[in-house]
Amino acid sequence: MPKQGVKQPSCLRPRPKSGFRLRGFILQTCLLALGLALLIGPAGAAPPAGKLLVAATIVPLGDFCQQIGGDLVQVQVLIPPGASPHAFEPPPSVMARASQARVFVYIGAGLEPWAARLLRSRGPGNLIVVEAAQGMPLLGLDEQHHDHEDAGAQGHTGKHAEQAGAHATHLTGNPHIWLDPVIAQEIADKIAKALIQADPGHRAQYEANYQDFQDRLAALDREIKQHAQAWRLRDYVSFHPAFTYFARRYGLNEVGVIEAAPGREPTPRHLKNLVAAIRGYGIKVVFAEPQFNPRVAEVIAQEAGVKVLKLDPMGGARPYGSDYLQLMRANLAALDEALR
Repeated sequence: MPKQGVKQPSCLRPRPKSGFRLRGFILQTCLLALGLALLIGPAGAAPPAGKLLVAATIVPLGDFCQQIGGDLVQVQVLIPPGASPHAFEPPPSVMARASQARVFVYIGAGLEPWAARLLRSRGPGNLIVVEAAQGMPLLGLDEQHHDHEDAGAQGHTGKHAEQAGAHATHLTGNPHIWLDPVIAQEIADKIAKALIQADPGHRAQYEANYQDFQDRLAALDREIKQHAQAWRLRDYVSFHPAFTYFARRYGLNEVGVIEAAPGREPTPRHLKNLVAAIRGYGIKVVFAEPQFNPRVAEVIAQEAGVKVLKLDPMGGARPYGSDYLQLMRANLAALDEALR
C-alpha cells in the first residue's frame, strides 16, 4: 500500500478489473517511462558541485566529452543506446535536461533535426555550442557507393532538414564523420576548446586529457591502416551509408547500401540489384546495424549466399559500451572477418 500522503503516479493507481488488458498496457508503459527516467535522471537535476554539465547527442560524442573532460564534467547523452539518431525524437524530459547544460555538443549536418528546436528554446545565454560538422567538407550520400537503384529513389529536395522529417535524406551531406578516426581528432579539438572556454580555470587538465585522447585516436588510425593492408577484398555492402568516411580513409569501396535514407524501405528492384552486385564483386558479407531491424539484410544475404555481420556506428552496446575506441576496434574485427 502507498504511504499516507504520498500520491501515486496515475499509471500505478488501481483500475477496475474490467480494464485488465488496458491496465497491463498502461503499467508496461509506466515501467518503460520509469526506465527512461532512471537512464537520464530528473529533468532539472543539477550536476554535482564543481562539475561542468555537458550534453551530447550521441554516445560517441559523449565519450569524446568524457575523455577530454575527465572528472571535471558530467556528460549527459541525449539519444539512448540502441536508438537511431535519424528517427529519435527526444521527449520533453530529455529536452529539459539538455537545456540545463553549459556545453551542448552535436554532429549537425541534419543528423539531429530536433537540435535546432532545442537551441531556439534555450535562447541567448551562456550556452557554448559545438557543431562537429561545421566547417568540414561533407561527402554527398552517393559519393562513395555505386547506386544500384533508379536515380529518383535517392534524391530528396527541400529547404530545411527539420522540415524533411526524421526519415529524410540528409540535405547537407553525409553526417557520419565521427567514424573516421582522423576526423574524430578534429571533433575532439573543437570539444576541448569549448570545455576550456566554459571552464578556463582547469585549462591545463583539459589540455592534458585532450592530448592523451588525441594520441589514442592516432594509435587507432595506425592500427586500422595496418589491418587494412591485409584486406584482400575492398568492396562491401552496408545497411546505410554510415561508414562512407571510414571507407574513404582506408581505401574501401561502398558498392551499395540497403537504405539510402533511414526508414525508406528498399524496392524489390533495388534488392535484386544489390544481390547481383554482391555476386559480381565477390562480396562475402552484408553488414547490418544494431540500431535497425536486420530482416532485410538477412533476406539479401540468404539470396546472395553470404552471411550477415554487424557494423555499429553508434555504440552503447556490449561489449564496448560507450567507449569509442573499443567500438571502433569491434567494427575493425568485423571488417577483418569480412574482407580478409
